[in-house]
Amino acid sequence: LEVKKVSKSYGTAKVLNEVSVEVRPGEVIALLGENGAGKSTISSIIAGSVNHDSGTMTWKGQDYNPSSPGNAIQKGIGLIHQETRLLKELSVAENVFVGRMITKNGIVDFNKMNSLASEQLKRLGLEISPKQLVKNLKMSAQQQIEIAKALTLNSELLILDEPTSALDTATKKKILHLLKSLQNKKKTSYLFISHDLHVISEIANEVSVLFRGEIIETGTIKKIMSNPKQNYTKKLVDSHRYNSVF
Repeated sequence: LEVKKVSKSYGTAKVLNEVSVEVRPGEVIALLGENGAGKSTISSIIAGSVNHDSGTMTWKGQDYNPSSPGNAIQKGIGLIHQETRLLKELSVAENVFVGRMITKNGIVDFNKMNSLASEQLKRLGLEISPKQLVKNLKMSAQQQIEIAKALTLNSELLILDEPTSALDTATKKKILHLLKSLQNKKKTSYLFISHDLHVISEIANEVSVLFRGEIIETGTIKKIMSNPKQNYTKKLVDSHRYNSVF
């Protein structure tokens, strides 16, 4: 994926100012920044839920301008949201396959969906029944269901917008280990969006620091950690050094 000088405004407020990002096959690229920096806006543009004002995007060498999230998914790009978008009155399996129910002879194949959903949940370390209603689950479990839902898409590029924000440290480690495994085995690429350098340092090949809608610094984790150029980045690095949970 190549994003070139993408900008977005809401009224007089400029949320993104000529942001450029590139994700190559098999890479994990991180966007690091505080709340309000524009991270979720760029992820929503790539995932087809928000239109950009200017700039261009290409996907696998072709012009890319998704008309909807469904269109982005069809092209191989999925998004895991920071806030869960689950249908609370439906079961876990129904949420994992919502909008693309598995059928057999024209009838929804619940046995197949339950089996596949259970398989993905176990990979995430979540031992729950796929028949259970989502409304009865804790927020951390709901976040893991969002991740399981995205993994069943078999996307070539997954955008992860603060996917571990509601998880405890042990579960974060488990999720990151799984993502690394998928990256190695399937050459899945990730755009990992976070304000948490603790998490990013565990998984990303390269980091772009987003501040007030602009990319202010880009480099490898090693480079950013050892020699941050911007004052904002220095504060993030210092916070990581003294408060690391990993």
